[in-house]
Amino acid sequence: MPVVYDRFARFYDLEYSLKEDDLPFYLDLADRFGDPVLEIGAGTGRITLELARAGHEVCGIDDSARMLAIAGRKLRKLPEGAGPVELIRADMRDFGLKKKFALCIIPFRAFLHNLTQADQLATLAAIHRALRPGGYLAFDLFVPLHQVLSHRDWHEEISAEELADPEQGISLTVDIDHDPARQLLSIRNTYHQADGKESSAVMRYRYIYRYEMEALLALSGFTVEAVYGGFSEEPYDYHSGVMCFVARKSGRRR
Repeated sequence: MPVVYDRFARFYDLEYSLKEDDLPFYLDLADRFGDPVLEIGAGTGRITLELARAGHEVCGIDDSARMLAIAGRKLRKLPEGAGPVELIRADMRDFGLKKKFALCIIPFRAFLHNLTQADQLATLAAIHRALRPGGYLAFDLFVPLHQVLSHRDWHEEISAEELADPEQGISLTVDIDHDPARQLLSIRNTYHQADGKESSAVMRYRYIYRYEMEALLALSGFTVEAVYGGFSEEPYDYHSGVMCFVARKSGRRR
């Protein structure tokens, strides 16, 4: 799995540090299901460190060394009394951790970086091995809305004022290419800096439909306990925009 996030790690918080809509959802699940918590796709620590701040024991894995380095610098600033945090560079498809977890979370659609069915099943198998008997897996995906995905490509411009630190004078353009036959989105982020320099990186996602995801979970030894249509656990429907899955490790993989 290519480590594309190394290419724009220093811009990541500029774009996403203000995202907070999913935090209460994952904090509540950690309170409900207990520690330790494994976060896949920990990135710069947006959720990992908030879980620790709330007193939880957390292990965050990511395959981007630069993203984890940023998370590590933030970790050193946590107050006394925060829960213990371990940050590990690892591929979500094949990580071998001795510790067994009560809960695994994959926030912000990171599961969609698995671009083949083999990748998807390998990731779920690795999670199954990492969870305690009866442990829980929770993650969110975007809903593949027809009115959006009917386009083959589209372009978006984001001004400096819309990002986390407008004083840096960095703006962003996003170009998306859609391959509907393979359910693939290729998203090119180009960051335009105040001195005229540009930095680009391409991220690829394979989007997943609800019952496709439920079948993958069943094949991987999980029982789906809930599919929500938002982070406030509202009922799911096609227009929800987000799918939040909560599944329990229930038995052997098929």
